Amino acid sequence: MGIGFARHSLVGRVNDAFHADNIATTAAAATTAPDADALDIVHSLGLFQLPSQAALEAYRAQLGIPPLNLAIMTLAFRESVQNKIPLSFTVASGHAEAVQVATSDTLISVVLTRVD
Repeated sequence: MGIGFARHSLVGRVNDAFHADNIATTAAAATTAPDADALDIVHSLGLFQLPSQAALEAYRAQLGIPPLNLAIMTLAFRESVQNKIPLSFTVASGHAEAVQVATSDTLISVVLTRVD
């Protein structure tokens, strides 16, 4: 199972969980700990399918998402779960690490660009 398949599978699970039909259930189940970042929120929902917090920490170190990008993603995911606003998540390949967030009253869209 390569990175492309794993990424596609994760994105699908996130989009399903944060879909308008599921956001209320997702919001009720997601961690809202003050120090939780986007990765913690996704992990708390079981979407990474990692066996433990230690595995999440290893995954986080391997990912290497720039701290500013992770902070922006965290704000978007927090806004989604705290206010039950559906969220759409995409990961794209590009020449520079980036994150783009667009919002409306009915949808938060997050595009994470990774240098692969």
